[in-house]
Amino acid sequence: MSAPSGLRKYWLTASEHELKLALRDAHASVSAFARATEVHGSLIQDWIAGQAVVEFEHYPTNDIVDVRHGSQFYYHSHRDQGKEHGHLHLFYHATASGKRRYFRSGKPRWNRTEPTHLFAISLDSRGLPVSLFTVNQWVTDGHWLDVPTTMACAERFLLKNVDGYEHSCRWLTSFVRLYRPLINDLLHRRDQRLLRRGDISKALQDRRLEVLSHTQIDWIRDMQALENLVDQRSRASSGVGSDLIPLPAA
Repeated sequence: MSAPSGLRKYWLTASEHELKLALRDAHASVSAFARATEVHGSLIQDWIAGQAVVEFEHYPTNDIVDVRHGSQFYYHSHRDQGKEHGHLHLFYHATASGKRRYFRSGKPRWNRTEPTHLFAISLDSRGLPVSLFTVNQWVTDGHWLDVPTTMACAERFLLKNVDGYEHSCRWLTSFVRLYRPLINDLLHRRDQRLLRRGDISKALQDRRLEVLSHTQIDWIRDMQALENLVDQRSRASSGVGSDLIPLPAA
């Protein structure tokens, strides 16, 4: 299986600078994944800490929140669909216009208008990401933002200095940066599906519409495709190859 066409097409037309940034994020995500596995046994264990996973419960219990940067996520499991063990829901604290909304002392981290859901990442039992998807507004509430605004929030998604979760936070931050082209495509398909329903306000609360867009990924092979392209360009320009990414075991 080759890299998904959207990601491959983006890299084929990307500048040298963009490829270098993507390669940097790929290296950072692999390094953090390996470190989380070394310390906790797996990426998932970093969040569940040996607990039996109960459907719909959040792991860790109070989510992982970077108060300074307004980013938040949690892991949970409630579906039995193929490879998925569970999934991460990613959020950003923003106003209705997409501007950064800051935490106030004593303010709860959840209400009907925040945080805003960005997208979700399905993981298999090894903790490897296997797909990306978006959900309807009724699933998580929060402001509903259009594609450019949601994408701008996703690009600002950053997790730093969250005590006890440094490795998984570093992995997730790098992973989101690496997959920005596919996230953008995912959001466009999300809104296109809603537009086909006519009345978007009703569609956003339609309980029959839960997952709005979905795409399978192969993280390891995506990075291999990126590495090969960078190596090919490097050889073509200077005859010197790039360092190979030490990939996690499949």
